Amino acid sequence: MKIVRIEAHHLANIPIQPPPFRKKPDVEHALVVEIETSDGHIGYSMGGYTHPVIVDFINRHAAPLLTGEDARNIERLTARFHRHSVIRFMGRAYLSALALVDIALWDLRGKALGVPVHQLLGGARDKVPVYITHGAAYGGETAYTPEELAAEARHLAELGNVFLKNTVGRQAVPDPDDDYIRMRAMREAVGPDVKLAMDGNARMTVGQAIRLCKLTEELNISFLEEPIIDNEPGQLRELRAHTAIPIAAAENHKYSARDLLVNDAVDILQPNVTNDGGYTAGLRIGMLAQAFNRPLGHGNGSGPHNIALQAGLANGGLVEYHFHKWMAYNAVFAHVPQPENGYLAVPQEPGLGLNPKPGLIEEYKVRERVSVLATQPGAI
Repeated sequence: MKIVRIEAHHLANIPIQPPPFRKKPDVEHALVVEIETSDGHIGYSMGGYTHPVIVDFINRHAAPLLTGEDARNIERLTARFHRHSVIRFMGRAYLSALALVDIALWDLRGKALGVPVHQLLGGARDKVPVYITHGAAYGGETAYTPEELAAEARHLAELGNVFLKNTVGRQAVPDPDDDYIRMRAMREAVGPDVKLAMDGNARMTVGQAIRLCKLTEELNISFLEEPIIDNEPGQLRELRAHTAIPIAAAENHKYSARDLLVNDAVDILQPNVTNDGGYTAGLRIGMLAQAFNRPLGHGNGSGPHNIALQAGLANGGLVEYHFHKWMAYNAVFAHVPQPENGYLAVPQEPGLGLNPKPGLIEEYKVRERVSVLATQPGAI
């Protein structure tokens, strides 16, 4: 099972379904990675970050570094990543590149063995609970008004969705009072039986977050995701002491999981496999969370790739159906799970069950210009 080809593709202007009641966004970009082995299997992964640095690193450095290696030796291959001299130029982009290669390798492993990846990761369940993130404006669109949020929430609930999330703190200066008005409009639109959550996008001070929690506790909020700037553990711990709303974090920093757990800063740990180093890192984070008796959840899009981790581990939990980002998966892949009665069925095909539509990569592929990374030394 030798690796014979690794290739990253930047895809642009892929038509997607726009959100309810709006015409945009109607196109999306994506980064798809293919890893092919000598026995004819191809593993796939997709990320939302399409920066040329990531494409260059995978195509110009990771590909020659890993070609000829046995694809089953995932620990060996990821260790070679860590020793590569070019990573010092990449910063956060390195984790995205590592994650995409790692995910594609796990897809390959599942295909070669004839079993779905979630079983390789533990096989705890065959369906996972899902929440819908909606009401985020993209592509220069104006922010949703409370009335628009309420209408969209009502529409999604009428389709049978039982758990919704919306972003808070997105004003130029986070405004808890305004966010309360927006969340109250959603609660009034969907009634008491639909669960609601909030995503702070790591933009608030602890004072702003405490006020938001005090205002919204009456709305029966299921969790508040990453409210504090930089996910600072001490301030998250302080926030938890002032609210009954569960606090979730860790989607954005590979090495934050330990600090968040040691500091008793979160109720829910949120590794995202496309951000945090793939399934290999997700397994370690999940086991660390088990040691602290904390459940996992998922945030920040890339839900179809996170299903396997949440389904594999006993402490796995919610998967985010980020409307905008899920539409990109629907556009790229032939078969993508969809919510039904508050759950997603876990794909049972060998690997991840996520294979691109025929011809789509070639149709939307962008020929990248050479970035600065191409001129950097590539020895390890």
